[in-house]
Order: sequence, then C-alpha cells, then structure tokens
Amino acid sequence: MSWVVAEALESPIPGMPLNTRGFSPDNMALISMNRLIRYFIYTTIFNAFAAVAFTTPVIIPELAFPLKLTVWPGTWMFIAYFVFLIVGVLGTLGWAVLLDLVRRTTGVETCDKFLATTSIVLIELAVYVQTTFMFTAGYVGGTYAFAGQFGQAVITYIIGPLVIPIGVSIFIYMVGTLLGLMNVVLIFGQMRSPAAEAIATVPASAAPV
Repeated sequence: MSWVVAEALESPIPGMPLNTRGFSPDNMALISMNRLIRYFIYTTIFNAFAAVAFTTPVIIPELAFPLKLTVWPGTWMFIAYFVFLIVGVLGTLGWAVLLDLVRRTTGVETCDKFLATTSIVLIELAVYVQTTFMFTAGYVGGTYAFAGQFGQAVITYIIGPLVIPIGVSIFIYMVGTLLGLMNVVLIFGQMRSPAAEAIATVPASAAPV
C-alpha cells in the first residue's frame, strides 16, 4: 500500500498540482533583479516629486502653515515630512543601491517575485499612510492649539484616532522591510560557491565513470 502512496506523490493527478520538491529557485515565481532595482528607482523618483508637491500648501496664506508649525502638535507636520524624505525617498533609493550591490556580489540575476513585490508595496503603502495621518494630526491639532480654543488634553483626545493608523503603518513598514531582507537572504542562498561552479562546468565526458 505504501508504494501506491509514494507513486501518487511522485506523479500528481493532472489539475491538482502538488509541490513535493521543497524550496528551490526552480519552483517559485521569479523576477529579474534589474527590474526590481528599476521599480525601486521609479518609486524613489515618484516619491521625490511627491515630496516637492507636499510643500505647495505652505505658500497658501489661508492655511497658515508657518504659524501652526510653531506649536504642538503642529510640529508633527515637520516630523511627517522629514520621515517621508528619509524613508520614502532615501529609503527606497537605499534599497535600489543595496539590491544592485547584492546582484553584483552574488551574480544572481533573479529573486523571489512574491517577496520582492510584497515588500515594495507594503513599504510604499506604509510610508504614505504614516505621512498622511501624521500630517493630518499635526495640522488639525496645530489649528486648535494656535487658535487657543482647547487645552492640550482636549487636543490630544481629538487627534487620538489619527494616531492609531500611524502605529499600524509602522508595523506594516516593518513587515515590508523584513520581507525585503528575507529576499536578500534567499538571494545569497542562490549564490554558488566557486567549487560548485567548477563542477557544473565540467563536461559530462570528462566526468569519472
């Protein structure tokens, strides 16, 4: 009876794929390293233009940004903007440089597509969610604080619901970063040693019988 089960595992029924080979680059969806690096570069350029666009409201007098930035929690707008520059612009550029360095070091030209795409999507999503809610909390709280309508306790209560998504976005960013680092580790796992490369290049006719 056991040989029937073994044969069924080796020859799965058509239409019912069964992966019994374990993990290897041959049985996972792959993406070109060059393409992934280009994705991060495109993301960096897009975020850089977005960072410039975010400064536009400062020149609108009715919004009174320069005044609201001087009081708490209006200072959160400053923090949100610099976080966006560091993580959204320099961070994605850093990923592009890191992946290019890993590609040159290992000689590996492909990596896991799921980890790569999920990582960049989660990182980008987290950056914009965190920046949006932190900037909104800073503007709303700064407006009330500058007008002197409420005390700090009331302002904290008003912007409280906006703080929760900020924490969630930080968690999402950490997950995206961990997936990206996991992808880098798997890339190093695909790197062949010089001895393995030498064995792979030996002609079949030269192999000992």
